[in-house]
Amino acid sequence: MAVDPESSAGRSEEGSVRRGLWVYAITVLAVTLALAPMADTRLTVHPNLINAFFVLMASADLLTAHLLMQQFLAGARLATLGLSSAYLYSTLLMVPYGIVFAQIQRSGSGSRWAEVSGPWLFLLLIGGFPVLVAAQQYVVAKLPPRLSGLALTRRRAAAAVAFATALALVAAVTGMVVGADWLPRIYQSGTPTVAGRWAVGAALSAAAISLLAVVRSLRHRPPVEQWVVVAISASMATGILFLAAPYRYTVGYYVARITLLISSGVVLWALLAETAGLHRRLSAAHQDLDRAHRELSRRAEHLAAVNRELEAAGAWKSDIIATLTHEINQPLTVISAYSEELTQEWATLSDDERRAAVQALGSRVDQLLDMAAHLLALCRAEPGAIHTQPVALPVERVLARVADNLTKQARARVSVDYGPPGTAVFADPVHTHEVLTNFITNAVKYSPGDIHVSAGLDGVGNDVLFTVTDEGNGVPPDFVEHLFDRFTQADQSGARTGAGFGLYLSRLLAEANHGRVWYEDVVPHGSRFVLCLPCVPRKPETAPSLNLVDRELPSL
Repeated sequence: MAVDPESSAGRSEEGSVRRGLWVYAITVLAVTLALAPMADTRLTVHPNLINAFFVLMASADLLTAHLLMQQFLAGARLATLGLSSAYLYSTLLMVPYGIVFAQIQRSGSGSRWAEVSGPWLFLLLIGGFPVLVAAQQYVVAKLPPRLSGLALTRRRAAAAVAFATALALVAAVTGMVVGADWLPRIYQSGTPTVAGRWAVGAALSAAAISLLAVVRSLRHRPPVEQWVVVAISASMATGILFLAAPYRYTVGYYVARITLLISSGVVLWALLAETAGLHRRLSAAHQDLDRAHRELSRRAEHLAAVNRELEAAGAWKSDIIATLTHEINQPLTVISAYSEELTQEWATLSDDERRAAVQALGSRVDQLLDMAAHLLALCRAEPGAIHTQPVALPVERVLARVADNLTKQARARVSVDYGPPGTAVFADPVHTHEVLTNFITNAVKYSPGDIHVSAGLDGVGNDVLFTVTDEGNGVPPDFVEHLFDRFTQADQSGARTGAGFGLYLSRLLAEANHGRVWYEDVVPHGSRFVLCLPCVPRKPETAPSLNLVDRELPSL
C-alpha cells in the first residue's frame, strides 16, 4: 500500500505536538501538587512584580489572540476564531483586574476592592477562560449552516463580531463584579471565607470539566489549537494553589501567577513555531508551484511550437494540393486533347501531324514528370531536414556532368565556360547538380535564344559563382523579390508553365550547403541566375583528393 509522505509527516508532527503539550501540562500539575504543602509560606511583598505580571500576561494573551485571528483570516476553521475570542477575553479582563489591584494597593486589604472585586475578577479570569474555550466549540458546532457559511465567507466581519462579543462580555463581567452588592466576599478582614472557598472550588471544577471537554475533541483540533490544554492546565494549577494558599504574597500566590505567565509564554511560543512552520511549508509549496509553473510554461511553449509546426505543415499541405490541382490541369488537358485527336482522326492525319501530336504528348508527360520530381525533392527538403554530404567538387567536372545530362536539343543551345582550372567547391554533389540543372532547364524552357553557363571566383576568392544566362524576356521587376519563394511563378505572357517548385527548392538546397542563389537582369534583355558555393582553398596537397572525388561523383 502506498503511503503519502506528506500525510505521514503531518501525523508525526501532530503526534509530537500532543506529546509535548501533555508533558508540559502534567509537569505543571505535578509541580503544583508538590508545592501545595508549602504554598502558604509568606514571602516579601513585591507589588511591582505583580504589575509586571499584568503587563506580560496581557501581552502574551493578546499576541496569542492576534495569531489565532490571523490564522482564521488566512482560511482556518471557525473554531479558531472562537479560541481567539477566549484569549481576547482573558486579555481584556486583565485590564480591569490590574486597575482593581492598583485600588487594593491604595485602599488596603480590608477594602471591598480586596475582599470582593479583586478576588472575583481573578476567579472569573482563571475559571472563565477554560469555560469559554470548552463552550465555543459547542457553540460553533450548533451554528446554523447558513450563519457559519456567512462567517467563513465574510471573515473580517466575523472577526469584528467576535471582538465586539468578547469586549461586551468583559464589560458585563466587570460591571457585575464592581457594581453588584450581592456577590459574597471571598475574604473577611483578610481571612478567606467559606463562600470564597466554595467559589474557588467552583472555578477549579469548571476548569477541570473544561479540560476534559477539550481533551475529548483534541484529536480533531489542528496543532495550532491543541496548545490551549497548557493554558487550561495552568488555570487548574492556579486554582489548586489558591485553595492551598489563599493569602496574598505567599509561595502559592507568586507561583500561581508565574505559572500563568509561563504557560502563556509557552502557548505563544508554540503558536509562533507553528506559524513559522506554516510559513516554511507555504514557501516550499510556493517553490513547488514556481517549478510547476516553469515546467508548464516550458511545455506550453513546446506545445505552441508544435502547433505552429503543425499549422505550417497543414498550410504546406494545402498549398501543395491547391497548386497541384491548378498546375496539373493544363498538361492533362493538352494530353487529353491530343489523345482524343489521335484516336478519332488517326486516319486523316498526315505523318507530320501525327509526329507533332506525339511530340506534344511527350512534352506534356515530361512536364508532369519534372513536376513530380521537384515535388518529391521539395517534400523531403521542406521540414528542414536536408542532409548534406559535402565533398570537394571540381567545377569543371560538375559543369561537364550537368551538360552531359541535357537533351540533344538543349546541348545545342548551351555553351559552357569552366572557369579557372583546378577550381573546386565544397558542397553536396547531388544538390549542386540539382540546382544547376534546374537553372539550365528553366532557361531552355523560357528562353528562345542561346544559353551561357559559366563558373568563376568572386572578388575575394572565397566563393565560386555559377551563372546561367539566357536571352529571354527576364522577370518582371515587381516579382523579383518573390522569385525564390514557395509556389510562386511569374506570368510571362502565358509562355511559362510549372508549379513554382524548382526555384524554391534550389534556394533550400543552396542554403543547406552554406550557399546562396539570386537573380540578375541582363541588359538589354535576358535573365541571369547565380549559384554561390564555398570555394575549396587551392593547395597543392589537395589535388589528389580532388581527383578522387572526381572519380567518385555519382552519375546523376
